[in-house]
Amino acid sequence: MRFVVDGMLGGLARWLRMLGYATEYDSKADDNILLRNSQTPDTVLLTRDEELYNRALAKRIHSVLVLGDTEEARLGQLARTLGISLDIDMASTRCPECGGELHEISKEEASSVVPAKSLDLYDRFWRCSNARCGKTYWVGSHWKQIRHTLEEARTIATQEEKNTAC
Repeated sequence: MRFVVDGMLGGLARWLRMLGYATEYDSKADDNILLRNSQTPDTVLLTRDEELYNRALAKRIHSVLVLGDTEEARLGQLARTLGISLDIDMASTRCPECGGELHEISKEEASSVVPAKSLDLYDRFWRCSNARCGKTYWVGSHWKQIRHTLEEARTIATQEEKNTAC
């Protein structure tokens, strides 16, 4: 499954990439481009725009009208409606910035771009394979917040499932 995400959902695009999903996001893409890029069978258009959602449905394009006001709610909705996984696997995660594949690099390779304190605290580093991006990542202190967000999203997905079963 791959995603095309409208300009109002940039944060969600980053999360989907971290979760390992191929995600196309261009904040400047107009509706016609989004619709055209969503026409393959394995692609889902994600939008907050009701008019775009209805146009996609009329063209038989798989789409989701994203309703939540928080990333947790949005991720929870997608987990419930599309069955996406809310677990990050560093072997398949993608660059949150550009969607490029990440590959593990040595501490030495990371030393020119990673703060010295992070080099002292952490042993594993990943770099985006996209030459125009090339960002470097590591599982640092910010992962506590990432885990919390994903746990909240799982809770929301589960609560929504319970509410629909009633």
